[in-house]
Amino acid sequence: MIYLNIDLYIYLIMKNYSLYKTTGLSMVMLVIIMLNSCKTDTEKPTVQNESKPNIIIITADDLGWADIAGYGADLHETPNLDRLEKQSLKFTNAYAAAPVCTPTRASIMTGKYPARLHMTIWSEWAKNPQFDQPLIPPDAVGNLPHKETTLAEVLKKAGYFTAHIGKWHLGDAANYPELHGFDINIGGSHWGCPPTFFYPYRGNIYKSERYVPGLGTDFDGNYFTSREGEYLTDRLTDEALKIMKDTNGQPFFLNLAYYTVHTPIEGKPETVNHYLAKIEPDMHHQNADYAAMVYSLDENIGRIVNKIDELGIAENTILIFISDNGGFIGEWTSQKVTNNFPLRSGKGSLYEGGVRIPMLIRYPGNTVPGSVCDEAVSTIDILPTIMQILNISEPDQNIKTDGISIFSLMKNPDTRLNRDYLFWHYPHYYSTTSPVSSARQGEWKLLEYFEDGHVELYNLKDDPGEMNDLSDEMPDKTSKLLDALRNWQIEVNAQMPIVNPNFKKK
Repeated sequence: MIYLNIDLYIYLIMKNYSLYKTTGLSMVMLVIIMLNSCKTDTEKPTVQNESKPNIIIITADDLGWADIAGYGADLHETPNLDRLEKQSLKFTNAYAAAPVCTPTRASIMTGKYPARLHMTIWSEWAKNPQFDQPLIPPDAVGNLPHKETTLAEVLKKAGYFTAHIGKWHLGDAANYPELHGFDINIGGSHWGCPPTFFYPYRGNIYKSERYVPGLGTDFDGNYFTSREGEYLTDRLTDEALKIMKDTNGQPFFLNLAYYTVHTPIEGKPETVNHYLAKIEPDMHHQNADYAAMVYSLDENIGRIVNKIDELGIAENTILIFISDNGGFIGEWTSQKVTNNFPLRSGKGSLYEGGVRIPMLIRYPGNTVPGSVCDEAVSTIDILPTIMQILNISEPDQNIKTDGISIFSLMKNPDTRLNRDYLFWHYPHYYSTTSPVSSARQGEWKLLEYFEDGHVELYNLKDDPGEMNDLSDEMPDKTSKLLDALRNWQIEVNAQMPIVNPNFKKK
């Protein structure tokens, strides 16, 4: 409702009286013109082609399955994600396509298994095989191939404005987001983490000098002289909010990939102090700095959701929240980062703690608020799901995906997908694992380790923590899953590690 000062109303009528006289406009029409002339920018609703929903994918970096309150966190506070969960479809068995970042991000962009792309380790280490272990991992692909059709390219072709903000990590400068279908890129480079989460986001980490590009000026292009205390997660959200506001009704795809909660583990000091006072000895989570980072992530997701509502586009916006792999259970500054309890292990591993992730989808009218889905889904399913929603059929062989649409689950979480297996392949070493492949069929999961060829079998329904290996007790089930896994390895031409002839056991 617009309340117009009566004196201003009379003035506007008189000012435009000549228009009224010469054109024969009715007084009603003249009043409508006057009222429209008095509207401010904030009063003008966003007008958009409702046949094309906006798409926002928010990807947290290294956020564990149990790192937010709705999935069981005991120290961390995530009120905005809790609120979003009540508005969304929550997946309890969602998976990253890989236990580390680059491969999962490639799966989101292409809908393909990382093993098929030969993108099985983070970008910088793709051509850096280890020679100090029993096996020599294969050379991997570090740059997302230009022959692959990305989600951004699909949407750009469909008339979307496409924006990438935050972590990219899918290749060098010749393979940045702008060359894979994105109209703009803010903050994305070939590095997997920032040197610091505080302005100016420059410094040395992991023996290299780094920076976060595109954040040295304000929205008008003026160089900052001082932004002391500015926090990277906040700043990336600032950029995202501006893009959402300025699309002028054009449908948009926002790929918002926060660097949070990857190392370096740096929370805002005042928030860290809050959690230091809250920690109890029996809590699974004990890192106040990490908890503060989770809280900042949650705050900024709240800002995104609020902006969607403020712009009046909530009913026509698909919002997807995920992580790129399980939580990092190593140490930072001599303190364990997180705990994926009740799941086993963490980032790098193909146990559940390394690949199971939180996943929320909100699409009003297509998802039931507060609903829960237990069906196993993966990041490879995001692209085909969006294509089905938009009714896009593309004959290009480069976007024949390994994933399948989960739109049916969004409509009815109790349905089942027409898929027998999910697969993973990590032919590399990490602090949590040796080279390994894995397959899941229903409640059953098998892991095959390449160093000695041993396999493990778990029933995830009865044993989500993967503590009871059933491979000896159930040889037929073990053999069936192993055959399926090996057939899949052949089908995608999965790269395998080879024996290191020079390795000497210490």
